[in-house]
Amino acid sequence: MMLSVALAGCDPDETPDEPPAAAKATVAVGTTPAPPPGPRVVAELDLGKGHVVVFEELEAGMISVLERGSVDDPKRVVTPELMREGAAAVWTTLAPGQAMPPALAAALDRQAEREVDDAPASPKPVAPPNLPVVTVSPTRDDWEQKWFKDTFCTRVERIHCTQGWEWAESTSDMNSGEYEAVALQGREGTQTATFTTDWWKCRRTCEFFDCDLECWWERGSTDPIAPGTWVGRHYANDPGLRLTGGTTYKAEITGATGALVSLRAMWEPWHE
Repeated sequence: MMLSVALAGCDPDETPDEPPAAAKATVAVGTTPAPPPGPRVVAELDLGKGHVVVFEELEAGMISVLERGSVDDPKRVVTPELMREGAAAVWTTLAPGQAMPPALAAALDRQAEREVDDAPASPKPVAPPNLPVVTVSPTRDDWEQKWFKDTFCTRVERIHCTQGWEWAESTSDMNSGEYEAVALQGREGTQTATFTTDWWKCRRTCEFFDCDLECWWERGSTDPIAPGTWVGRHYANDPGLRLTGGTTYKAEITGATGALVSLRAMWEPWHE
């Protein structure tokens, strides 16, 4: 199982309430036992006031939850703690009493199959090439960047918090299990930037007794960041990595022309 979440705040002039008792659901139809390749939306919740939560299946059994709004409100309804309980818990918490969309239910079934599938023996993945050294760049520390640091950069272990101009990049430890990256583009930006997350994926192929190991950066998510907004992605501990003891993740902001940017990455070691 690999599970991720993207997060964002709400309208700058409005104080968010608790998630409404009956969020408006948009159901993705046409679920098949084996979904087509590539990301697809399997359910959507409209929480009101421009606050939207989208459930995506990035590949068979790999579910991502996207939450989007604007930078001024730090409150998140989809937290890492809630995500640790799974996408089903996110749905029932935010849409109590509403039936789960069939497409989301089918994706959860594929996720469960991914968890129990017996994987062939595999060597540990090789280290990704050219891991960048993460630094904290000197910046004009305006209120948005201070808000970001006060909100997201309070932990001292297994965390990178980088701030700079127009772009930023961060890479986790090789043995990461749970992983979360959050990105901010200042409101002074002149265009929508791009926030991406990737994970180091390895595959072993064997023909008789001859085996080859192929590794590459697998794109996990691509999210736009408008000026004055923040977005995050969370990957839950993936049982599929039990034989390799975790993997490496990276996050990157690009295209934030003329803007201050902030990037925070946080990870936990892989665990059973």
